[in-house]
Amino acid sequence: MSYTREELIDFTLAHCQGYVDYPFNGGNSKEKILWSVIKQKRNHKMIAMVFEKDGQLLIDLKWTPEHGQEMRDLAGVFPGYHMNKKHWNTVRVNQTAVTSAELAKMIEESATLTK
Repeated sequence: MSYTREELIDFTLAHCQGYVDYPFNGGNSKEKILWSVIKQKRNHKMIAMVFEKDGQLLIDLKWTPEHGQEMRDLAGVFPGYHMNKKHWNTVRVNQTAVTSAELAKMIEESATLTK
């Protein structure tokens, strides 16, 4: 699996009823990471965060704690970066054993859990 930032955002939006927001990068923000936050249209809760750090494309997603523990055994999946480590997980998108089909299901799970 190999995505650009824009392709990953489009892929994520294709698997949830969301929109892109940039709440951490406006105005006087000193944030160096560009956070593309995918939110629910209905309640504006966060479904996913797409970002790049140290040259790697990453996505944070919310899964059940059991699913998160199971997926962390795969290469490129680890506890959520800057998130609650019990519920949120980060996938190193272009350097993981996760397939596109699995990633789509993970996005759908995050969308369901954040409704």
